[in-house]
Amino acid sequence: MQVVTDGDDVEIDRTLVDRLSDPLVHMVRNAVDHGVEPPHERTANGKAGTGVVRLRAFHASGNVVVELIDDGRGLHRDKIVKKAIERELIESDKGLSDSEVFNLIFAPGFSTADKITDISGRGVGMDVVRRNLEEIRGRIDITSAPGQGTTFAIRLPLTLAVTDGMLVRVGEERFIVPLTHIHMSFRPEPSMLSTVVGKGEMVLLRGELMPIVRLHRLFDVPNAVENPLKGLLMIVGDGTRRTALLVDDLLGQQQVVAKALGDGLGKVAGVSGGAILGDGRVGLIVDVNETVALAQSGEPPPSRHERATAA
Repeated sequence: MQVVTDGDDVEIDRTLVDRLSDPLVHMVRNAVDHGVEPPHERTANGKAGTGVVRLRAFHASGNVVVELIDDGRGLHRDKIVKKAIERELIESDKGLSDSEVFNLIFAPGFSTADKITDISGRGVGMDVVRRNLEEIRGRIDITSAPGQGTTFAIRLPLTLAVTDGMLVRVGEERFIVPLTHIHMSFRPEPSMLSTVVGKGEMVLLRGELMPIVRLHRLFDVPNAVENPLKGLLMIVGDGTRRTALLVDDLLGQQQVVAKALGDGLGKVAGVSGGAILGDGRVGLIVDVNETVALAQSGEPPPSRHERATAA
């Protein structure tokens, strides 16, 4: 059995850690005891003899996401449905999606394990896991495929999550770009810039053509640098989906306590939350994944003025 962790740079408030530890321990025990098959069963099914349980954490769309992934048996829909019908939780699985069926394991005392061990039973106690997460305004989603494994994705509110970011200036506004998404920043040369039909402004860096996202245009920030030759381009995203953000200046690295924007503002495209800066001002935290996806789709979100007009 191999346990792999990823996302050591993601930090959250101690209170959330304390509430999250018990559910995570229970889920890991489930994965090890009943999720991953014994070596002889794995090799008979064409898998490596050593099973892998992966625990990873990252920021996404205003949440801290903690994923527990195993490459074991997976959850079997028919088995869950049969058990749920026996317990009169449902009459049939007609019209139920896989996600809705998998969520049945959160019913109190629900288990499909053939044998309950002193370590855990797949599903036993999962109602407690969900209840603990709901108390801290989190949620848990399940994806699974028979014979391939199961992924439990825990989403926690960004409130009280600690983020290491690069503070950037756009006009008179301040934005925070999470450090984990930044590759480099540079001032482009004229020969590096071009406009591609259907894709808009692009920059060519080391043989890679990337779209340019103007943060001042995205968030309607006045008096910002509009000429990329006088500003800075910040390369963000992963290896296959990278984007250049146009900013006026870099103000330095800063660790901030990230907070959700609240129901009053709702979801703002390209923003995952906000943080109170050292001078008392509020800096918006850029949702890099969403911004990159918007740039790649070629459909930038409506501006503040367009959103206000639509409202």
